[in-house]
Amino acid sequence: MKKQYLYLVVILALFFTCSNWTYSQNSKNKIKFHSISSGFGGFYFKKSNSEGGGASFVLNGTLESNKNLVNLCFLTGSEIGVVGGSTYNFNEFSVAYGRQLQLKKWFCLEGFAGIGSYQQNSKNSFVVSGSTISFPLKFNVKFFFNEKIGIGLNNEYSFNQINNNYSTNLMVHYNF
Repeated sequence: MKKQYLYLVVILALFFTCSNWTYSQNSKNKIKFHSISSGFGGFYFKKSNSEGGGASFVLNGTLESNKNLVNLCFLTGSEIGVVGGSTYNFNEFSVAYGRQLQLKKWFCLEGFAGIGSYQQNSKNSFVVSGSTISFPLKFNVKFFFNEKIGIGLNNEYSFNQINNNYSTNLMVHYNF
């Protein structure tokens, strides 16, 4: 568990370092909150002899400097036990750099690549429990009702040593 806290501290330090670095590159740059979003969906993992899936939850906060985006993300998921309890769950904290492509006033795409901390627990002997560093890739599709509020899909694939994980979440999005 101490390793998990160390990963979290490193990720937060990277987030604030990236924020300060973007600000210091140009005195005209202004770091501002770009957006927050949260959503629910599903995940799937497969590695070697183990595979599974279940429900997931994502919470994102994004900063902007010029057109550069820095995203801080918390992603969690758990198997849904029909009979009995859940046998598998995971948590991932990540920091990612990305860009936004505004195609229409009501439609945009976002892409991110980053680094994070991935932890999973399993009661199944075929699925390894533990924590490791992850490398998430994210792709968001967003539709806006007005300038501030929208909905969209958050797709994330997390590369890591334990179990690569794919999740898709329907999210509600708020722009600042």
